[in-house]
Amino acid sequence: MNDLKKSILADRRGIALPLTVAVIAIVSLLGVTGAYLVNSQGTMVSRHKRGQDALFYAEAGVNEYLWRLNKNSKFYKEDDDYVFDGGEPRVHHYRDGFFQFRITPPDTEHPVVTITSTGWPAADPGNRRTVRVQVHKRQFVQTIYLTGTESTPGGEKVWWITGDEVWGPLHTNGDLHIDGDPVFHGPVTYSGSLEVRSGSQPVYEQGISRVSQLGFPASNNQLKTQAQLNGYYYNGRTCILLNGDQLTISHRAGIPVTRPLPPNGVIYVDGTSGDKFCLDTGNVFVSGTLNGRLTIASANDIYITGRNPTAFDYDTASATGGIKYSNADFDPADGSITDDMLGLVAGRFIRILHYDWPDNSTDRRTRYYADKGDVAPGNITIHAALFALNQCFEFEDYDSGSLKGTINLTGSISQRYRGAVGTFSSWTGGRLTGYNKNYRHDPRMRYDTPPHFLEPTNAGWEVVSWQETTNP
Repeated sequence: MNDLKKSILADRRGIALPLTVAVIAIVSLLGVTGAYLVNSQGTMVSRHKRGQDALFYAEAGVNEYLWRLNKNSKFYKEDDDYVFDGGEPRVHHYRDGFFQFRITPPDTEHPVVTITSTGWPAADPGNRRTVRVQVHKRQFVQTIYLTGTESTPGGEKVWWITGDEVWGPLHTNGDLHIDGDPVFHGPVTYSGSLEVRSGSQPVYEQGISRVSQLGFPASNNQLKTQAQLNGYYYNGRTCILLNGDQLTISHRAGIPVTRPLPPNGVIYVDGTSGDKFCLDTGNVFVSGTLNGRLTIASANDIYITGRNPTAFDYDTASATGGIKYSNADFDPADGSITDDMLGLVAGRFIRILHYDWPDNSTDRRTRYYADKGDVAPGNITIHAALFALNQCFEFEDYDSGSLKGTINLTGSISQRYRGAVGTFSSWTGGRLTGYNKNYRHDPRMRYDTPPHFLEPTNAGWEVVSWQETTNP
């Protein structure tokens, strides 16, 4: 019996050794596997972190470019040296990584700046990520028609009526008044209320909605500063004929002189308010054809004339038909769209001159003008972005005189109050005095402005879209 126990015990000792070896092998294998998994997990975490770092540097590039756009909204036109190095995207260092830009400027079909930014960490140059972000900035000129309120400076409501046709976005910070069947080809927005008289059938081709207000700046003094720095600055009544890429200017009834367009594209006329033809007023009289880019601003009023305002003999002054671009092609489809762009920014009114004519009298005791009666043309063309900062765009004395034809305006109108260009019968809806309106938005103004044009107080670059994309 004892011998049997010893035999079984010996057999068990023989089995224990292989089992021990097997257990050690399994434990060792598990240890190696665990170490491998821990190392692999660490590598994955590291790669993920570096991927997140790469995305961080790509977004840092976008933020850097937005910062530069906020300092200079036209930076995308002037940034080649910043973005490119000998034709290749320039590498920019940021913290422990790098980023590169590729910028697509806006056009009439895509009125946004597209920022394509690629980032990577210095520790892993092959780990790259790319984002494509589209941004745009709110501007007054992005509407064909913008008002602080749809009433006159005296508080009288101004109505959109049958025969009015608006080609482009329209916005008012106040109430919108409609009496008849006007046609709005672009989106219509308002911040107050909507008043539509019974029987009216307005057409909103792209809809109508209520939105927040757009802030007006307090003054146009920033244009005064620009004119004094590298433009043309005048004090007192100034008459300007746009003559292609030249200007004919009569300052304070002086002999007209010819000058090129100002270096920075800005003219500012300072002075007092008062009689429209007085030599001390900060008034501008302008007409003609422009070849180039220009902003004309006044401390007081701007008058658009139908003849050459620097010719003080009205009877012999050459007809201009208003203000036009030398290339008046606004259709981007044919590839020959105009490069000309004009901005008119008045501290008070922008008006179509109706009565009388400036003369060359320097006697401040006279009436300062030639009494010529009605000098407004039957039809008038205006190619420009208009901004009447504290008053409105209107036809001077719109409720008097003979019935006119049509204002054919391509550009943009921004004004504190709603200016009238004529009157109509509330019984028949027919016009009694003044002009009919044919307003069209300049499609370039969805993304571009005249030189140093005023911006809304709540303007800023806004992200339209954000997406991660493949690395270039």
